[in-house]
Amino acid sequence: MGFVIIIPFGALAGWSIFAITRWLRRGGYDRQWWKAFAMLAAGGVALGIWFTFFLQYSVANAHLHGFPIPVGIANREKPGEPFISSNMPLAIRAGATITDLLSGVAICLAPIAGAMFFKENQTQRPGADPRAQTHSPP
Repeated sequence: MGFVIIIPFGALAGWSIFAITRWLRRGGYDRQWWKAFAMLAAGGVALGIWFTFFLQYSVANAHLHGFPIPVGIANREKPGEPFISSNMPLAIRAGATITDLLSGVAICLAPIAGAMFFKENQTQRPGADPRAQTHSPP
C-alpha cells in the first residue's frame, strides 16, 4: 500500500530533476547557469539527507521520521506514554529514502526552473526565433 504514495512522489521528483537538466542542456544556457544548477543541486542533496535522516515530527499520537514520505513511524496509545516503533518493510523504507532524497533536490532546483522560465519568456517577441537567443546568467 505504501508504494501507492511513494512511486508517484518519486517519479515526479525524478522527472522534474531530469526535465530541468534537459532544459539547461537544450536551451543554450552559459556556464553561470550550470554553476547555479550545480550549487542548487548540492544544496538539494544536503536538504534531502536532512529530510531523510534527521527530520522528525509528531502528528497526533504518531512520531514520524522523514519527509515527505516517512521512513519510520512510532505510535503511542495515550498521550504521555512512550512511543513504540513500528517495523516497516525494507522495500518501503528504501523507496521512501530515495523519494525523500529526490524531493530535496527537486525542491532546491525549483528557483532555477522559475528563473529559466522568466528569462525565456521575458525576451521573446512575436515572430522571433527563440533558439537564436543567448541566455545570460541568473
